[in-house]
Amino acid sequence: MKIKLIAPHEHRADALSSPFKFQRVNLPLLAALTPPGHTITIVEEAHAPDNVDQDVDLVGITVLTELALRAYHIADTYRKKGVKVVMGGMHPTVLPDEALQHADAVVVGEAEGVWPQLVSDAASGQMQKMYRAGKMTDLKGLPRPRRELFPGSNGKGFIPVPIGIETSRGCPNDCEFCCIGSTLGKQYRVRPVHEVIAEIESIESPHLFFVDDALGLNRDAAKELFTEMIPLRKRWLAQGTVSLAEDKELLSLMKRSGCLGLLIGFESVQKATQNEVKKIKNLKIDFYEAMRRFHGEGFGILGSFVFGFDYENKDVFEQTLEFIMRSHMDVVQLRVLTPYPGTRLYTRLLSEGRLFSRDWWLRGYP
Repeated sequence: MKIKLIAPHEHRADALSSPFKFQRVNLPLLAALTPPGHTITIVEEAHAPDNVDQDVDLVGITVLTELALRAYHIADTYRKKGVKVVMGGMHPTVLPDEALQHADAVVVGEAEGVWPQLVSDAASGQMQKMYRAGKMTDLKGLPRPRRELFPGSNGKGFIPVPIGIETSRGCPNDCEFCCIGSTLGKQYRVRPVHEVIAEIESIESPHLFFVDDALGLNRDAAKELFTEMIPLRKRWLAQGTVSLAEDKELLSLMKRSGCLGLLIGFESVQKATQNEVKKIKNLKIDFYEAMRRFHGEGFGILGSFVFGFDYENKDVFEQTLEFIMRSHMDVVQLRVLTPYPGTRLYTRLLSEGRLFSRDWWLRGYP
């Protein structure tokens, strides 16, 4: 079969997007797990448009909630041409029946364990409507992602876009507004360090981005990884929690291994809200000290803040601005609290009658 794997992107001025781009991991990893005998094309709409006129037998689409409308449009276009479509990712995992209105098959959960069977079923004309991952993926022994399938991966087009690397999955914090726990699990799973190092050594580009939702929660594994990375002379970015700053030894190793900057979820500067956000509730240092330590190692910090928590008051805006200016924040990301399906926030607001729409993602929001 001719298989195309697509990561949608919405090219709108008001779209939830970022000028920062990187090579993702999930699609080339699925390509590596595809049984032999099939040809695969990867499309990243954030980097290059899709050609819907290409001859293709099966299209796989990874779907985030904020891009569900775009994903459904792509799926409908291919299905009208008689092409089979399968959807997976965060959104179909929590709303599989909705996704099935636009797809021939849906993967619920992590796809690694079911993808080879799905492809074989599709090739024999016996593809099922639903493929459920029976358990969380064992991150040990995963094949190396087929990054050569990215257009421009020969040195044109993506450079210096960082190459995505995954070292862990899951998050134990279970914040009310986040769906990581319900989709990737509350258990923090770590890839064997020697496998991550071998993968990094195979990448020619010096520019990396760790795609982990919470890099370094396992301190021992993180320190081992960064120690092994020091002689590799890479330069990397990542996202993590403020708690990284609690460990000075860890920060030093991050710097020596090539860390240039971090996206840090500060979420809120008000104490009442911090007490409700598990990942910052029990911090041993305050935000100002965390910023001093990050900047002390030379890290650029993109601080992410969310407005709209129930426990906030109107002073939060001035207080946030004051923290940003006094801490010399390098880049700022400001978001409105959004009830994503699959989160406890969505369930609570729905039960309290506070949602204007049960399916806001289908109505042009955010």
